[in-house]
Amino acid sequence: MPRRHPRALLLLPPLLLGAAAALPLHAGPALDDAVARDEVLERAAWSTVAPLAPPPGLVFAGGGARPVTPPLIADRLAGRGGVHWQSRTFVHGAWRWQAGLGWRNGRENSFGLEGSALVYDLGDAAGPSELYASVQRRHWGPGWAGSLILDGAAPAVPAVGWRRPVVQQSESPWLSWLGPWGADIFVGRLQEHWQPARPTFIGMRAQLSPSDRLDVGLARTMQWGGRGRDESSSSLINALIGNDNVGFDGITAANEPGNQLAGIDVRWVADPVRQTSFYLQVVGEDEAGHLPSRNMLLIGADTRVPTARGQLRFFAEFADLLCGRIADDPRPMAAYRHSVFAQGYTQEGFSLGHAVGGDSRLASAGWLYRTDGWQAMFIASVGDAEPSAQFLARGRILGLNASLQTRLDSMTQLGVNAGWWSDRARRRQALQIWVRSAVF
Repeated sequence: MPRRHPRALLLLPPLLLGAAAALPLHAGPALDDAVARDEVLERAAWSTVAPLAPPPGLVFAGGGARPVTPPLIADRLAGRGGVHWQSRTFVHGAWRWQAGLGWRNGRENSFGLEGSALVYDLGDAAGPSELYASVQRRHWGPGWAGSLILDGAAPAVPAVGWRRPVVQQSESPWLSWLGPWGADIFVGRLQEHWQPARPTFIGMRAQLSPSDRLDVGLARTMQWGGRGRDESSSSLINALIGNDNVGFDGITAANEPGNQLAGIDVRWVADPVRQTSFYLQVVGEDEAGHLPSRNMLLIGADTRVPTARGQLRFFAEFADLLCGRIADDPRPMAAYRHSVFAQGYTQEGFSLGHAVGGDSRLASAGWLYRTDGWQAMFIASVGDAEPSAQFLARGRILGLNASLQTRLDSMTQLGVNAGWWSDRARRRQALQIWVRSAVF
């Protein structure tokens, strides 16, 4: 039986290309990742410690955002088009691996290995855990339109680590009291940093599920070392235990260990039938009394609505990216920036945290629609940027982003990502069209 294509979805690309009104921003996972997350949530199981994995196949993409444009939605290929091959997963005993290889137009690092991973399954008593070396994106937090600490639209960081990607109770008597839990700990190198060059990036996250209706995440990231900086074991220990503020215990600007973010996120399911949830993320750019301070905030809600042909999820969230404003102690020029790391909290020039960068506020609302043959995501946002904003000009922010994909046959998929946004200084738009074949 031929598939019937919803007319509203067929009208979406021409509406985006011809839009004349002000439209907004979207950061977060790509459409495939958002759909996968929605399917998992439907089964009342969720993990924010598992990596984001592109589907296997050969992708050709044309167009896309220039490097100076914030990646407000994760394109199929970051940059102005290119080609990317993603292998299927191969398994041999406790080992499994997959390869990703791509070329992107208009990027300094044109060739990349995003999607590659070599994994060794430990299979220990603590539950399914693994050692890995990978180049994979992560989205740490409950937000659909962004994460304050590690966002799904940020370029992947090459890293090695250990993770427990499935959130479940441990069989070990020493750990079973935790209830269902998962974790990810990794060490990697940041790209396109030159002041200092090639700093180390460390990430740690744990997710706890004390009940079927509550998920709690604890996350911490750290930029450390780099060429010309102190990379001794004592410097690393000071960073890990939080002794890294200038003026504390002999710490000076010359030997300051690094730049850290840490925070907590909570997702509570208010209505399990409709899967109506409320979520919160608080992340600090500084430390006081060994706790995060100068905090940023993200709050939101989502709900799922079954339709005759598929599933529709609505979401709305608000992000305040000016450190300390929620405690009535605003600290401009602090979010995602640091005196030692001149390029800030970035990977390949893009924010590792929320895509709009520091010292901005953004309210977003959107929806995710999926059927067997079609998937679409739309988000509209409005906000404002402070005079000290990291990437945007002072004043009102407006924009729209959307992503649409359909399956042409059992082996071929076609998609389009489109966006338009403006701040006080400029207006920009991006359009990327891509096709993926699973034959390869």
